[in-house]
Amino acid sequence: MDKKIYISLLIDFYKNLLTPKQKTIIELYINEDLSISEISENLGISRQGVHDFVKKAEEQLIQYENVLHLVERYLNQKRYIDEILEDLNKIYNKYFDNEILIIINKIQEMAKNGI
Repeated sequence: MDKKIYISLLIDFYKNLLTPKQKTIIELYINEDLSISEISENLGISRQGVHDFVKKAEEQLIQYENVLHLVERYLNQKRYIDEILEDLNKIYNKYFDNEILIIINKIQEMAKNGI
């Protein structure tokens, strides 16, 4: 998985464990795709300071994941749901059973809502 995508997932799960400044800077850098120079200019912090905040926030997010494994669990659950949906779609395509289609739609809706 691409590092920025991975860090973005970590942010989604653990951002509230960061300091407000770390949270702001890492979200601008990863999710808003601003450069260190742009963040430095916008927040009035040196480029080195922004770089240090980004590096420290990334390290902390990775440490949280190493202990809590929330992103790992999420990705595993997503993979299992995708596999189940793929199998159900195969069955539906073979039998065209509307009850299976209802189940497929329920699972997709639940997955979309994070249930």
